[in-house]
Amino acid sequence: MITRFLFFVLLCFMSCKQDKLDDIVVLKPITNRNLIDVNYVINDSFPKGDTRRYGIFPNKSINSNYLNNVLYLASKGLPINFSKGLYKTNLQLKSKNNITLNFNEAVLAGSLSIIDQSSRINIAGQLTILDKLFIRESSHINFNHLNVLSDTINNLYQKKNRGVSIYAGSKYISFNGLNIKNTGGLLDNHYKLTAAALQIHGYNNNPEYIKIKNLKITGSDRTALYLTGNHHFIENAKISNFGLGSNKNMFGLEDAILGTEKEFTGAWLNKCNNVIIDSLEINQASKKGVNSIRLDEGKYHEPTFINHIKIANKAKLLKIADHKLTNILVKDEYE
Repeated sequence: MITRFLFFVLLCFMSCKQDKLDDIVVLKPITNRNLIDVNYVINDSFPKGDTRRYGIFPNKSINSNYLNNVLYLASKGLPINFSKGLYKTNLQLKSKNNITLNFNEAVLAGSLSIIDQSSRINIAGQLTILDKLFIRESSHINFNHLNVLSDTINNLYQKKNRGVSIYAGSKYISFNGLNIKNTGGLLDNHYKLTAAALQIHGYNNNPEYIKIKNLKITGSDRTALYLTGNHHFIENAKISNFGLGSNKNMFGLEDAILGTEKEFTGAWLNKCNNVIIDSLEINQASKKGVNSIRLDEGKYHEPTFINHIKIANKAKLLKIADHKLTNILVKDEYE
């Protein structure tokens, strides 16, 4: 049994009904399939909305003007389809609304950024990113299935991925499946801002209403999951093998005491209020890392719940860190 957890939760909360956080509603984009695209057609043998119609092909060099045309059409409500293959580019959605991008097992060699008041974004199908996903000051974003993987041959920078960062001012973001594997964390400046494979943070403007149905983080060089904010719901999270890299030459994490980011952790919850993780598994094959789980402070009157937890293999040998003002209740441990 887990006996080292200290919970700063008033007894009355035990009988309170938990919020239905799994009912988080992400607004859908408004589409316009009748949009006239004739001025942007490069190859009319492909149907409307197919990137190849506008000169963007997988496994070929990307013309930046053609890519801008595709994103312009998307911003006007035309659903855009990326066929299977590798796209050697970054994608940035800045102050964009009502975007629908369908990925048919497409691979993005660079990053996907959704920033600066972008809203109603639907990333459909299955997308693999080889660098990073970054979201800031944006809302109502839906991902079907997202992989963030490492491929040092096809990655734009020939480096490992830099994970997922959901930053300040982000809210109403949903993932049906989020798989993050082999996130980097070495000495070079490339990883300076990567303190965790999945970091959801933002000082005094923390993300809210993040929903993840299935989360899997494997082989992170630093912390696996760093979670802050309000009203999140994670249904099923599996974390394995973290703290494999270097804790030097890295910036900190918002809301964390300076220096604690170097104590690599499987799952770190800090200033989480009205958050639910239904099932959490932390598995470690080596003696790497400092903490299996870290439960930091939060508002006692807005408790966070981990309904079911499993700490397996050598993760059991790591510390369980907790703050005297934690508001996190772990309800059940399973084998």
